[in-house]
Amino acid sequence: MDTTVWDHVLLDLAAQDVERNVAAAKRLCDECTLEDMPRLLALLQQGSDFFEREAAAFPLAALAGPSVVHELLVAYQRGFEEGHDNDGFTTALIEGASLFPAEMKAALDSLIVSADEPIRGHAQWLIEFCEGRAR
Repeated sequence: MDTTVWDHVLLDLAAQDVERNVAAAKRLCDECTLEDMPRLLALLQQGSDFFEREAAAFPLAALAGPSVVHELLVAYQRGFEEGHDNDGFTTALIEGASLFPAEMKAALDSLIVSADEPIRGHAQWLIEFCEGRAR
């Protein structure tokens, strides 16, 4: 996604207009590629709004779920700490687990051993969506 388009999407994500917000999130899902990973990660980690983080979570989970699962779970926890139900974010995590079951299981196994709570607990929950699918 070129810089001009990216900037426009960010403006739409921050707008006080639900239709623009949803269209921008869909655009991230439809148009982002692996080349956009650094910007998506920055939005996930630095986004001040939970909707921006959630919008970044979907393409991140779909493009590279296992390699960014720790960052996704940290942002997921941030949403809970801010009082959000994280329903959309939960869907993004489950989608990543279903797209990359074996790789995600390996990444989550590592987090279960090495991460502190609450990330460990989230990893234990998410691994259930990999089991039976991992080959």
